[in-house]
Amino acid sequence: MTGLLFKKIPYTFQDPSLLDNRAFVGGKWINSIERKAFPVYDPEDNQEICKVADLSREDVRTAIDAARSAFKSFKKTSHRDRRWMIRRWADLLRANKEDLAAICTLELGKPYTESLATVKYGTDFLYWFEGEIERVYGETIPAARENNRIFTIKEPQGVVAAITPWNSPIAMVTRKVGAAIAAGNTVVCKPAPETPLCAIAVAKLFERSGGPPGVLNIVPCSAENTAEVGAELCSNKLVRHLSFTGSTAVGKHLNAECAKSMKKTSMELGGNAPFIVFEDANIKRAVDGLISSKFRSSGQTCVCANRIFIQSSIINTFASVLETRLAETFTYGSVWDPKVNYGPLYSPKAFEKLTCQIQDAVSKGGKLLGKDVGEAQAHYGPNFYPPTIITGATTDMLFMKQETFGPLAFLIPFQTEEEVIALANDTDAGLASYFYTEDIGRLWRVSEALEAGMIGVRVGLVSACEQPFGGVKESGIGREGGSGALDEYLIVKSITVGL
Repeated sequence: MTGLLFKKIPYTFQDPSLLDNRAFVGGKWINSIERKAFPVYDPEDNQEICKVADLSREDVRTAIDAARSAFKSFKKTSHRDRRWMIRRWADLLRANKEDLAAICTLELGKPYTESLATVKYGTDFLYWFEGEIERVYGETIPAARENNRIFTIKEPQGVVAAITPWNSPIAMVTRKVGAAIAAGNTVVCKPAPETPLCAIAVAKLFERSGGPPGVLNIVPCSAENTAEVGAELCSNKLVRHLSFTGSTAVGKHLNAECAKSMKKTSMELGGNAPFIVFEDANIKRAVDGLISSKFRSSGQTCVCANRIFIQSSIINTFASVLETRLAETFTYGSVWDPKVNYGPLYSPKAFEKLTCQIQDAVSKGGKLLGKDVGEAQAHYGPNFYPPTIITGATTDMLFMKQETFGPLAFLIPFQTEEEVIALANDTDAGLASYFYTEDIGRLWRVSEALEAGMIGVRVGLVSACEQPFGGVKESGIGREGGSGALDEYLIVKSITVGL
């Protein structure tokens, strides 16, 4: 299937069949009914990679019907049978990690070495869910009424719709789809228009693992068709749960549409993470934590540090150490080079957003530390934006209210603990928060005071398969991963028996 590529890449696939451009519906590889296709672009140079099946609302309705039909038998499979199926699927992802990483690099522009880590992260979720399948327990409840007995069982919900984002196109599929299928549901997954090839490859391996037809359906579509496809997933009464990762604005719209049929939702939405460094912190450790939080994936993750608060007494030292460490940390060049660990933004649209935030900051007195953007683009491609530090940042700048989703580190001074907690919580988002201190009392006070679903204390990474992932306020509903991951996709049924 590598013949479908419109451009040459410096990689030879071990299994070329993993690279496919068709949808997967009811166990069959299909094109859209209307025979339409949409282009996918390589962010490194904006060249078209290939065309992918552009499914319509009618196509998606067919996929939902297939998932519903498959659920009738799949819900009866034993926990252990599902467990071994998920294990085989995970083993196949691990065995094909190089090819999966190459597909991720091709359509997302992520450096190949980082793509390998992303594939491992996605595979870890499947292994975690496989282990959780046989720990789905009910309970016996003492009944107040004489001669009654009460117990509960947990059952799969039915058809789950999963809408996944572009910024982690392996893990965001396995984190949603893996949990739903492990719980006994069937799934219709709509990947992001920017990165459909990873989801298609994951489905190929699901098929090879022995996954029954209709249990997993992949329905790619263009940005132009996304609204209609989303409307079908929200309104179709055969869909009992919709799981979405993406922007807060879109999440609110989908949640409102799902409410019309009382459909359960899981929403992992936008962040505006504060990253706080107190004057008693280990500065080198805090700088390294900020680099892993802010600049990983070129700043394109929902848990990236967005508002960086540094206590005034150390802000100049912190900025100097950060500038030095950035120069030491990242290697630029072709994303296919194993030594390169920093890549482009995912699209010209992302580049434009950063340009607006920088222009706003400079107009309000911000000072830039970093490589010249134009020169970096000339060397590394049209969507390349180098790590940039902005000193003299103030709370009236655009980034304070608008998630950056890119490699801009705005450093904001603060004076007191009380002040910075108020600033950190002054947002409608509440996904992740980070802070650095060596004071054990402050560690507990600030952890409890910050309004976020995940807190990183002296760490810059807060995501792992064994950890509940999700936010508060307008950052979402529900949790992914952790010991309760399967509960998101299960119904608790209460049964009362009279003796």
